[in-house]
Amino acid sequence: MLTRDYEVPDRLACTCHIPSSDSHYAPRLATVALETSFNDILEPISLLSVLVDALPKGLIVLSTDHAVIYWNQTAKRLCQNLSGAQRYWTLLPKVITELCDQVLASEHEYEPILLEYQTPECSSFRLTASWLATASSDNLHAAINHQPYILITVEDRDEVLRQEIQMEQKKFQLTNREAEVWLLLKQEYSYQAIAKALHISLNTVKTHIRNIHAKRNPYQSLPA
Repeated sequence: MLTRDYEVPDRLACTCHIPSSDSHYAPRLATVALETSFNDILEPISLLSVLVDALPKGLIVLSTDHAVIYWNQTAKRLCQNLSGAQRYWTLLPKVITELCDQVLASEHEYEPILLEYQTPECSSFRLTASWLATASSDNLHAAINHQPYILITVEDRDEVLRQEIQMEQKKFQLTNREAEVWLLLKQEYSYQAIAKALHISLNTVKTHIRNIHAKRNPYQSLPA
């Protein structure tokens, strides 16, 4: 678990730790001066700042040298989750810096890059990356201060799915057990895997699934 506070100062210090066994590399410290910070833009508009921070999707704005210009609270939290498996701490998870590099190398500049990513702990994330263009100009590289920026979005697919299941549970009056079964089924668990995960019999799983479909589609006849 990372303990460093994810705050972006006016001058951003990016530290990358490399294993000392490789004598060719050594820990490096690069300080990046931010001419214009997205925080400076959002601060005068307090309502907008609160709304952006409250978004369930993580938003990250990067410079072309991977410096963080802005990220909302959700992005900071999800980056901690994505960095959990990394042996050496870096400001950004490796998957995000690699996605940023794909945008830089992409010939289709206006087409977002989509990545479905699963951590070693089997947590699922959806990331997108694209050039960030402002509404004031059609020029791709005419963002704030005429500098190019990259927009990264991060979404915890498991978290989104759990929220969807909670809404469906209320809408269709599913029991807590039925909601658990429905969640695992949507995560592409087999009937056998669901039975094992919930410590119930295979027949009980089938009964729950029949009941779920009956509640969700009350006027649709189901096969026996």
